[in-house]
This record gives sequence, C-alpha cells and structure tokens, in this order.
Amino acid sequence: MIKLKNRKPVPLGNAGIFAVLILLVGEEGREEILFEKRSLNIRQPGEVSLPGGRVEAGESYEEAALRETKEEIGIDPSKIEILGELDYLVASNRMIRSFVGRTEDFDQNKFRQNDEVESIFTVPVKYFLENPPKNYNTPMRIQLQDDFPYERIPSGKDYPFGEYVHSVPLYLDTDPLIWGFTARIVDGFIKRLEVESC
Repeated sequence: MIKLKNRKPVPLGNAGIFAVLILLVGEEGREEILFEKRSLNIRQPGEVSLPGGRVEAGESYEEAALRETKEEIGIDPSKIEILGELDYLVASNRMIRSFVGRTEDFDQNKFRQNDEVESIFTVPVKYFLENPPKNYNTPMRIQLQDDFPYERIPSGKDYPFGEYVHSVPLYLDTDPLIWGFTARIVDGFIKRLEVESC
C-alpha cells in the first residue's frame, strides 16, 4: 500500500520551486523593503525582484531564501531574523514561497554588483500601505500544439478550453517599476500587515 504519512506534498508537473525574502531594513516603525534590480546577464534582465531563487535539493524553503540573499546581497543568514512565512504563489509553472525577515546589518554602500544583481534599493513600507498596486487584467487563452490528439477528447477541436484572466499588478509610481510576481508578493505582505493591525 502507498505510504503518504509524513510526506510533504510538492506541485504536480514540472513546476520550479523558488523562495524569496521580503527583507525589512531600517528602524522599527519606519521599515523599508529591500529590492534588487536584476543584472542584464540573466533571465528577466533589468527587472525588479526580491532576494531569492530556486530551492535546491535537500534544503528547506527558508534555507533557500537565506542562501540566495547571501549570494545576491551579501548579508549573512545569521544576521537575519525570520519573522515568518507568507502565503505562497503558484503561477506560470512555478511555486514561490515567500518569507519576511528583518536585519540590522544593512549598509547599502557595502553592496557589490555581481553576476545576478546590478543594484539594490529600498522602498518604505509606508509607501505600499498608502499606494495599492494597479491591476491590469489580461485575457489568456490555451493554445495547443498542432499534433494534439483532439480526436481523443470530447468535442474534439470544438472542446471549450475557455480563457482565463491573468491579473498583472504594478506599483506605477515606483522607479524602477515594481510589478508582476514581485508586486503580488509585496501586496500579499501589505494585506497581511493590514489584517494584523486591525
């Protein structure tokens, strides 16, 4: 019989599993979120992201977020206090686990440009509390390969695969622009803050 007790579930399919860190810097009550502008030499060049990356075999999601933060920003995991995990994101064949941490060991002048990160910057949490993202809804349609076996499914080529609406959030006043998955994760964090402050 199959043994499932104590097994941790993972996404079905070929989903990549990633972990990111919302790293809070600055004094309590006036925290800012640390962002990266990605290097022009990697995927999604020049875009804004949070520290993080792919989870490697044998490490936890939290360990991956801390390791990637060290590799990209240079902040040692021992200097970061993890406050907890946020809701996770599943989209575009990937799962992204998100953590919130705080550090007092941050000096922007110590950052050194590297293969993955061109620059770093911070945005006050207050900005996000006062400026929700603008969401743009984009209809998406499934497009199958020409050799898909339509004859094997009910209704064949007339099968109603339908469309779905993909919502893309943007913080329009930010420069560089914070949008997409990064904006969605930050918005989730802000909504959590608002719930807890009620």
